Amino acid sequence: MKIAIIGAGISGLTAAYILSKKHSITLYEKNNYLGGHANTFQVAEKNKILAIDTGFIVFNHVNYPNLSKIFSDLNVEIEDSDMSFSVHNEKTNLEYNGTSISKIFAQRKNIFNINFLLMLNDILRFNKNSSAILNSPYSDKITVNEFIKSNNYKKDFVENYLIPLGSSLWSCPKEKFMNFSILFVIEFLHNHCMLTVNDRPIWKTVKGGSKEYIKKMLLDSKNLEIIKNSVKKVVRDTKEVSIFTEDNRSYYDEVIIACHPDQALNLVDNLEVSEKAILEPFKYEINSTLLHTDTTVLPSNKSIWASWNYRIPINSQEKVMVTYNMNKLQNIDSKNTYCVSLNLGSKIDQEKIIKEFKYEHPIFFPGIAEYQAQHASLIRNKRISYCGAYWGYGFHEDGVNSALKVCEKYDMGLA
Repeated sequence: MKIAIIGAGISGLTAAYILSKKHSITLYEKNNYLGGHANTFQVAEKNKILAIDTGFIVFNHVNYPNLSKIFSDLNVEIEDSDMSFSVHNEKTNLEYNGTSISKIFAQRKNIFNINFLLMLNDILRFNKNSSAILNSPYSDKITVNEFIKSNNYKKDFVENYLIPLGSSLWSCPKEKFMNFSILFVIEFLHNHCMLTVNDRPIWKTVKGGSKEYIKKMLLDSKNLEIIKNSVKKVVRDTKEVSIFTEDNRSYYDEVIIACHPDQALNLVDNLEVSEKAILEPFKYEINSTLLHTDTTVLPSNKSIWASWNYRIPINSQEKVMVTYNMNKLQNIDSKNTYCVSLNLGSKIDQEKIIKEFKYEHPIFFPGIAEYQAQHASLIRNKRISYCGAYWGYGFHEDGVNSALKVCEKYDMGLA
């Protein structure tokens, strides 16, 4: 069968990797690189080249079983990573790192700070309440904000823990995170063992950057043609599907749309009412992402530096502000500290900026599960299928899983 895949992020690459073993695949990608959020940028130092990831960085074997299997099958080299988390509040000068008791109380004055101690107590209470919710019927329409108010959580817990955690995980502003379904959030935290201090998975990163797994996936993908061109329109009829680019029209038996749903809505010329109804609610947040070496956006106390560093600005924030310490995450050996920051351009020394990127992240709303549950109805539906991480929690494993669901309809999967 002749199949086109639009979008070369993890979902499109997984579908191509599997289906190309039996079918003729054409992969369309509008960017000048393949991988979507798996985007490695090479930085030249005096005697070496550093491969620094700017989107997808870490995974673990417990929560990413199918991604782990792909890496294992392809002999992708991996190494241990560090998954620590810090918060810096510009308004109060509060700083802490959640890794250990010593780092939680790195600012010794917090030992006697009643609000800080109450925040820690609320964290324990939140973890306990979350476990109770998972063991009882609970509506996915209840928002984070509603849950907080009904359970009387303190302001410090919300501002200095829950919002930083949620906004960092889903790369979204606090207002949008507060409108997430609390059940959606708790399920994710539970699955990733973030509601306990014990039995946490060991996080891993791809040695040499995520470009290494992309390279191996492509080498192992047979019958694959790659077209780096923007698709303008997709038109289907009873016998075939046409893909239009700026200067060409190509015909396929079927098409898999592995780009974001808001983009898909603008591509498919003759969308069915059901397709539009399912895809339209999914929205995205655009985040300006900078690779740089300005450590002033990390906590002022170096002992608090973590892999993920959330910043609460003095003024109200419209975007999430978080900095990833890539030296910690990717075990980078350098005298420079390489950082990837979201929406912190105004605080970063322009001379220390290496490269700017733009990434889009899905925004998850109350009731999203009822739309995600209809994914199967959009697979091989009149010659078109849809896949992407938005069918799950928005992470790499979700992208892989959505592609596997599509491949199952072709009676194919991971070996």
